Amino acid sequence: MNLPPSSHSARSLLIQEKVKLDIGAVRPSDFVVRDGGSVEPELVLRNPNVSLYCLDFENRRAIFVETPPDRDLLKEPFLYMAQYDAATRLIQVPFETMRRLANEVSIDGSQLILIYSVGRCGSTLVSRVFHEMEGVESLSEPDVFTQMLAEWGTKDLRGSEKSNLLMACTLLQCSSGQSRQATAWVLKFRSMVTALGPMFYSCFPAAKNIFLYRNAAPWMASMQRTVRVADPTTPIPVSEIRSMFGRAFPILDSEGAPSFLEFSASLWASCMANCDEMQRSGVPMFLARYEELKRSPERVLQAMFSFCNLSTRSVANMHQVLAEDSQAGSTLSRENTAESHVQLTTAHKDELDQLIRMNAPGLTSDFIHAYTHFP
Repeated sequence: MNLPPSSHSARSLLIQEKVKLDIGAVRPSDFVVRDGGSVEPELVLRNPNVSLYCLDFENRRAIFVETPPDRDLLKEPFLYMAQYDAATRLIQVPFETMRRLANEVSIDGSQLILIYSVGRCGSTLVSRVFHEMEGVESLSEPDVFTQMLAEWGTKDLRGSEKSNLLMACTLLQCSSGQSRQATAWVLKFRSMVTALGPMFYSCFPAAKNIFLYRNAAPWMASMQRTVRVADPTTPIPVSEIRSMFGRAFPILDSEGAPSFLEFSASLWASCMANCDEMQRSGVPMFLARYEELKRSPERVLQAMFSFCNLSTRSVANMHQVLAEDSQAGSTLSRENTAESHVQLTTAHKDELDQLIRMNAPGLTSDFIHAYTHFP
């Protein structure tokens, strides 16, 4: 991103080129821009077509995108992809101003629902169902939180500034929904953001927390199809993944080129261990597995709605939503991943289980968390 001179005011940034090349965490460099002059910072609260995209940590600024009013970003599988694709201009706001604006956003913390997961386990579908619920605004992967973790890493997540940034970004993600009469908000994250669960709990102790997961072997097979890696012994250079996700999960602090199988074991185990840490810390959570969600979706969802105190709200077109591909139109749709051949032998599965045990003692590839919901 070509930044204008330092300023304490909000600036309009005119997009000259979009240059994001991967599915990595959002960042200011996704766009080439030129300065479009100053704007009133309150615009990011008044205009429902303006939404928070990412943070510019180096220059201490928040970056918002403005998108066309006729494009409903919340109906698309992944918010960050839709924001990038539909962005017509950016609005840059200094951190200090962003925090002031966030203080003007008031939400009932008990109406905030946070969906954590290991990924590839039905979380996008769950987010979509919540979106169809009366009075609920569901954001599927607002990626500023992935970017935070990429910047901070998983080893040191303490500090008032980090908590203040997380709180401000959460409130600003919810702000546009208020103009649409939303009274409850769902934030569904990418899998690695589970590491931020304790920080979210400290900022929003009344929020409802959901964790979705899946047995490791079928999860890894789904991951293989997604990234089109046929052989799980294929080396994955850590440097390539770090260029996309910074230090967002522990294996990215290492060097070398672990196999896809080793990489997958580390990612799955870290998400599961983060959930275990939240449970041990007393964070109230609703837990469900993909296996039960697929077998009895309506029963699992009704229990989830009850946990979130939303059981009295109606869901439009429940059967239709459950029948659709929740990731249709994205690179992760069934259509785009169906033809990817996956080679996962018994030996691979055994090695996966061993690697998981090494990464997180006490975990196994078919581990079931305490208090997981079984209909």
